[in-house]
Amino acid sequence: MHYVKVVLGVLLGVFVFAFLDYVLPSKNTVYISSAYNRLTDVTPSNTMFYASENTGTVENTSGLRDVRFIETVRPNGKVFVYRNEDTGWIWPPYFKYDSANLQAEATNLRSSRQDPQWVSVTAYGWRLPWLSTYPNAISIDTLASPSEQPKNWPALIILTVLFIFLVLFWRMWAQFRERTIDPAIRSADAHFDRVEARGRSWLDRLKGTNKGGGK
Repeated sequence: MHYVKVVLGVLLGVFVFAFLDYVLPSKNTVYISSAYNRLTDVTPSNTMFYASENTGTVENTSGLRDVRFIETVRPNGKVFVYRNEDTGWIWPPYFKYDSANLQAEATNLRSSRQDPQWVSVTAYGWRLPWLSTYPNAISIDTLASPSEQPKNWPALIILTVLFIFLVLFWRMWAQFRERTIDPAIRSADAHFDRVEARGRSWLDRLKGTNKGGGK
């Protein structure tokens, strides 16, 4: 049973880590090389990584979705592609409705390797080539140089709030267990001991009666 609890705890930890890694905002320093729209086939295998249909998405008669993309290049020369979709009031709760404005901003900030305009792109999500999924860009901020490293305040604030809630929940659970569960367990143990004692007393009397009758 101990190993089952350990395995379940590890699986829960991995799930929580992956969940937070996906939904929390991240920041990357890049320069924008291109910004465009592309008809994209959103399949059942990757639809959970794209915006829901009620957030203003547009699809043609063939089921291809018109998705905005932003192509970027990191300081080490590696390319990285973002999608740019509204989130609406659905999950995750970024309440993003300005994807058109963000696309215009990305187009205006395009630059080249010879004269890069470095920016910090805030986004959430994963880039999984085998599923054709892309992080969703949330905002773009200009940087003076690629060595500038802006703080990821949104993620820090969210993690701090989650930690505070976790501590409060743990304290509430400890108090609930101390005041309710532990007394109930002690009461149940005491009741079981009394029942066991009465049972043993009854058996002892029964044995005594049998011995007396046998004389």
